[in-house]
Order: sequence, then structure tokens, then C-alpha cells
Amino acid sequence: MRGLIAALRRLLKACPRCHARYTRAKYFVLSLARLRYGATDLRQVWRHMYWQREPQMAAGPLQAKLLFYYHKIEKGLCMPGPRRLFGLEVLPQVMRLLEAWEQGGHERDDPIYLGALSSLSAYRARLLEHGLDREQRILPQIDAFLRTRPAAASAPSTPVVTLAAPPAVSYAQLLALSEARRSYRDFAPTPVPEQLLQQAVQLAQLSPSACNRQPCRLYAISDAQRKQQLLSHQNGNLGFGHLAPVVLVITADMRYFFDASERHQPYIDGGLFSMSLLYALQVQGLVSCCLNWCVTPATDHAAHQLLGLPDAERIVMLMVAGYPPPASLVPRSHRKRLSHVLVAR
Repeated sequence: MRGLIAALRRLLKACPRCHARYTRAKYFVLSLARLRYGATDLRQVWRHMYWQREPQMAAGPLQAKLLFYYHKIEKGLCMPGPRRLFGLEVLPQVMRLLEAWEQGGHERDDPIYLGALSSLSAYRARLLEHGLDREQRILPQIDAFLRTRPAAASAPSTPVVTLAAPPAVSYAQLLALSEARRSYRDFAPTPVPEQLLQQAVQLAQLSPSACNRQPCRLYAISDAQRKQQLLSHQNGNLGFGHLAPVVLVITADMRYFFDASERHQPYIDGGLFSMSLLYALQVQGLVSCCLNWCVTPATDHAAHQLLGLPDAERIVMLMVAGYPPPASLVPRSHRKRLSHVLVAR
């Protein structure tokens, strides 16, 4: 068999046309084999990207559905132009979802639950202030609903009024931060305090997400053995990954999205979250390096098993982080010309 393979290689080297045909055939066969990647994605969307009836929903997806609907009210209250009656189809949905939350025994001091109550209170105040529901189409329902929920009175108000003012952070300051943030591949052995990670996540939580559904979660892995096992599944950390005191795993929950039209959104929201996280680590004196998650379905499954992740949580990317050593080399990482990126139409 080895002799046959060697003879085939010699033939291909001697015949460029044969080599080209062989290459095309090889990549065609590999492409067919990789169709299973698409099949895996399709199966994940089929399993998780739909919203069940509320009694069957776990707290996370129910919270996402509640956010999806009451954020419509928040946005409507912020719209410019004449005041008008809006949201007649959305308000009953919000009240129904709040009831489902309560019947499910979920926490009533949860900020999302309180935020939904606050949106109802703000909507009611708008109707009364401008006399927008003279026909009593929705106001009696809201009054009856809020009357039995005193927590609405103490919930943080919405919308938040924003006045025209100079930005708190100048362009020059943000540029300096962006230029200082580089991908480090060397780290001091000092452990990363949990408080710094908490503060970084608190900042990353302010990242925008579709309908404010906030599908992202961060897993911080500092155990040496588990770090080594996890990094063995990733193909871009050779020679430095083992030096990082902590490996961060950014995930997005597919159950927070209602159908396949949103199939790209977990990665969009995850990317926004990750960029904010990078800056949050940087301003606290930590350095980091992003690690891609371009893996086979089998490798992805192995990582889920290792970390105990729910099947519905997609791994968006990995990140290693820590304190910088006294001196370290980083790539210059040249950027494209601005004219190649900014396109005016």
C-alpha cells in the first residue's frame, strides 16, 4: 500500500494536470464530508431557536421573551414626534408573561421582572398625561394589573431621560485605549482576582443586544487541569495558552431567539459582549488574547461536556487573560487603509 501511495505521488508530481484534477476531487470529497457541519447547525436551530408556550419555558428563555416584548414599550416611549396611542397588542403580552413569571415561582426582585413592571407604569403615566386612551381600550387592564403588584411603584423608572451633553470619554481617550489593547501571548503567573472579572462582566453587560435580550454568559476557567483540557480543543493557543492564569469562554443561549431568522444573532450579540469585555479587562490592568472557536461538531460537543454547558449555549469564542509580564513582545498587527474599510455611497 505504501508503495502504491508513493507511486501515486510521483505520478501527480510529474503531471500537473493530474495533480490539479486530484486536488479538485479531494476538496470536493472534503466538502461533502463537511456538509455534516451544516446538518449539526440545522439540528441546533431546530431544537432550540423557537419559543415554547410560557408554562414550558425555563426562567432564562421566559426572561428573554419578556424582554423582547416590554422593550417594545420602552422604545415606543422614547420615539420622537407627537404622542400617540401605541402597543395595544404588546401590552397584553407583557402582562401575560409577567403572570407566567409569577406562576413559575421565579424571583420577584429580578431586575427584568421589575423592569417590565416599570415599563407598564411608565406607559400608564404617558396615557394619563396626554389623554391618549379616552376610549379606555387598555388603561383599565393596566390599572387592574398594577393594583395587585405594589412592586411596580418602587421599580427603577423607564425611560431614562438623556440630555444633550459632551461625551464623558473623549475620542482621544478611547483611541488611546484601543491602541493600548493588544493581543498578549505572555502572562505573569499572578492569579486574576474574581472581583476584576465581576467588574469586567458588569461593564460587558452594558453591550447592546437584540431587543436587549442579553443572551451571553461568561465562564471563567482557572483550574490548571481543566484549562489544559479546554485549550487542547482550540487550535490557536500553542506555545502560550498554558501561561494564562484564566481562560474565558463566551457563550450565547440560542433559546433567547424565536426562530431561524435570528440564527446569526447569537454570534453578533456575543461579539459585542466580547469586545466590551476586552476593554473592561484592559482598563483594569489586565491583558488578553482572543481565541477563535472554529471546531468540528465533535470537538464542540467535547468542550460542552468538559464544561457542563447546556446544549443550547453556543460557544462564541475563547479568551485568555492575565496580568502582563514586566516586558513582552506583541505583533504590530498592521491595519488596512481607512479607504478600504469606510465606503461612502
